[in-house]
Amino acid sequence: MLFIPTAGNVEKNTWWIDKDRDVLGKMGFRITELDIAGKPPQKLEAALQNTDMVYMAGGNTFYLLKQLRDTGFDKLLTQYVEAGVLYAGASAGSLVAGLDIEPVATIDEPEKGKGLTSTRGLGWIDAVPMPHYDIARAKTIGDIMEKYKDTFAIVPLTDDEAIVAEGDAWKVVESKRSALERQWFDDNHGKV
Repeated sequence: MLFIPTAGNVEKNTWWIDKDRDVLGKMGFRITELDIAGKPPQKLEAALQNTDMVYMAGGNTFYLLKQLRDTGFDKLLTQYVEAGVLYAGASAGSLVAGLDIEPVATIDEPEKGKGLTSTRGLGWIDAVPMPHYDIARAKTIGDIMEKYKDTFAIVPLTDDEAIVAEGDAWKVVESKRSALERQWFDDNHGKV
């Protein structure tokens, strides 16, 4: 698994990246970590050639999309996904796979993606995934859905749901947190 923590580069505390890395490792994935920021295309392509799956961790969506574009990893990754490499994205990693990240401007920090000229996502699904739809964010995400209802299909996702895509088809599926993830939270309570 190629583990991309780049979206966390502009965040102060990235406990969720530590959690994902730790849990995925305990699940048996052999992880190679690569921060794509500032990396040349040759290094990015070499990393993709040696992986079966890419995991894009969460953080700032605007910064992540800017780094995907600046490095050309957006195009490389799309080629590899189309050739059969699996992709999993959490939070910002799921958002960039959709049509556009503009709808999250009110709940993310667009200024951290300074110089980003377009909010268009990778377009792997014809909708905008909206992660972290829970009681605390239900009203905010509901307001976003109302604002963009004539522009984008927005798909709210709880932290126990995921989008599975194959070809042009996609669907929302249940994706409950694993026992390892629950254990990680129990072990690290108060540290996050």
